[in-house]
Amino acid sequence: MPELPEVHTTATGLQKVLPGLKIVDVWTDYNSSFYAGKDNIKDKKYFKKFRIQIIGKKVIGAGRRGKNVLIHLKDDFTILVHMKMTGHILYGTYRRVKSRKSIKSIKWDPVEPETLKDPFNRFIHFVITFSNGKCLALSDMRKFAKITLLKTSTIDESLDTKHLGPEPLEKNFTFEVFKKQLNKKPSGKIKTVLMDQSLVSGIGNIYSDEILWKTGIHPLKCVKNISNSNLKKIYETVKIILRKGIDFGGDSMSDYRNIHGEKGNFQHKHQAYRKTGEKCSKKNCEGIIVRIKVGGRSAHFCSTHQKI
Repeated sequence: MPELPEVHTTATGLQKVLPGLKIVDVWTDYNSSFYAGKDNIKDKKYFKKFRIQIIGKKVIGAGRRGKNVLIHLKDDFTILVHMKMTGHILYGTYRRVKSRKSIKSIKWDPVEPETLKDPFNRFIHFVITFSNGKCLALSDMRKFAKITLLKTSTIDESLDTKHLGPEPLEKNFTFEVFKKQLNKKPSGKIKTVLMDQSLVSGIGNIYSDEILWKTGIHPLKCVKNISNSNLKKIYETVKIILRKGIDFGGDSMSDYRNIHGEKGNFQHKHQAYRKTGEKCSKKNCEGIIVRIKVGGRSAHFCSTHQKI
């Protein structure tokens, strides 16, 4: 699932290309009875309403809250996209064609940039067409993504965002705030607590592994058993690792691509995540990276320098 650096990279990319463009058409092939009556475009009735409300609107900007991409429109509307497990947002020129397999099906063929033709970008299930002829397309292999429409002025009160904890890269995210948030779950395992979006927004499986490897903290260690000095190390490392993820354009170990269909490079900087069986790269450490399950998720850590 895209985490803070990937969502930030996406939102930053959209902010560069979307402002000033008018929405002229919207398409989706999402349609699930499971979402009937829900504020999600996977509900056919909701999509019809969604489409009417956004066509003709001008984009005024793009941003992020937690793992949600926010596309702000004129007249107090915001499109919220949560990319979930395998989703990523693309931008470029597409050709809309009827599928040969079914006359009712539509296929979106990328024209340019060339990087949109990466096979990981072919699972298109949602498309916005703009006044400049270009498209915003959501590639979502497993079809888990969520798209809804919110009032911009009440975003912080919406069901999609009101539960989210503070943003770790904001100036007001001090050590005192971080410590207070973690101490809401003193008996929680630090790996699980770092990924709890109600405590701190944006950290997921990849970056929590890298943060804990760098600070030498075992993923199973309870928050209440971590010293103040080590909590401060984690706090500082959260900022370092997340900024590094952004600097390298996100992590494309799996599906993620930026809006131009290009891979990020943070996967080449992993020290722990998916390094199972490899020798620890920490200087003078003879440990091996091992993998365990923590709260139903994988955790990768050094068997030697990350002590419980």
